[in-house]
Amino acid sequence: ANTVGSLIPYPNKERAFEKIHSGERGEVFVRFRDFGNELPKLVRAEFNGEVLCQNEEYDAPSSTMTRRQSMSTSSPIGQKSAPREIVRQRRPPPSTPSNDPNPFLPSIMPRIDSDFEECGVEGFSPLQIGGDLVTRGQYPWLAALYEGVGTATYKCVVSVISKRTVITAAHCIYGKSASQLWVYLGRHDRNENPENGASLVSVTSVLTPSAYEGNPVPDADVGLLVLTSPMVYTKYIRPLCLWGSNMGLPPNEGDTGAVAGWGYDRSAQKTRFPKTVSVRLVPRDQCLKEMKRAEDFITRRTVCAGNSESHGPCFGDSGSALIVLRNNRWYVRGVVSLSPRHGEICDLSKYVIYCDVARHID
Repeated sequence: ANTVGSLIPYPNKERAFEKIHSGERGEVFVRFRDFGNELPKLVRAEFNGEVLCQNEEYDAPSSTMTRRQSMSTSSPIGQKSAPREIVRQRRPPPSTPSNDPNPFLPSIMPRIDSDFEECGVEGFSPLQIGGDLVTRGQYPWLAALYEGVGTATYKCVVSVISKRTVITAAHCIYGKSASQLWVYLGRHDRNENPENGASLVSVTSVLTPSAYEGNPVPDADVGLLVLTSPMVYTKYIRPLCLWGSNMGLPPNEGDTGAVAGWGYDRSAQKTRFPKTVSVRLVPRDQCLKEMKRAEDFITRRTVCAGNSESHGPCFGDSGSALIVLRNNRWYVRGVVSLSPRHGEICDLSKYVIYCDVARHID
């Protein structure tokens, strides 16, 4: 029991209790902590001394869990884009863009209408040895950006933050017409077209900060895409939470986060399925000290994060959200903007620079 970090009704307390009272099976999300390399065994669950469920004792799994995680590694800048995909969906007529005075704070209805309305809730994921592959529905806000008319090619990672809005890096969408862009919601297997449970949708508005003028500067490298019509939340499509002003802005020493996306593998091949990696956020002064040559790009509106094993986002992962767990919900803290390079490859021994999304929310 000492390895259990939290035990949470899934997808929320109200819905879990409804299922139990109606005779259905209730589900809980168990998060383990500090279990070393041996996989924990769950053999009994009790509540106030009452046994809820139990199983026979069983031998320890023959496999072990490793904390080594990888997502994308170095690859040549000149790599060709992902294989083209045929877009067969007719573009709906454009609708009127939102008149929200602050597009970087999209409206998310507070009332819960279904199991999937809550933001930042991680989906169930089978145990993965190595932990680097994202399982289907694990990060339901994860989506892919495609560009093209008639045929479309993969461009960047985007994340769902409301029913009509996704967030990404400005350099992925700056100067692009909405008619050129498509968002593949619920995307997982890039080789499957169409993909069951996923939806290719059109874009009606492209929004980038006025401070971003096409220069690859992380300080304002964030953008929003407004979709033509509201999406329907499912177990594969759910929003990420936005970082609140009351949550603190400068990263704290030891803060950790995660990044997920479709980048390159060790052999410089584009990945078919998304991968994730854990990263550590570092204070700005530490980032400046260790990356003097990048000091012009490191400002109060950027976040630095890295991985001690030199794993992290690289080419193909632009726009990926840097997410941080707070009270069992995932919040977007930044978006992937700039990876230091060594010649024509990413130098992941250095920190990756993210645009600090929290600084752009007024």
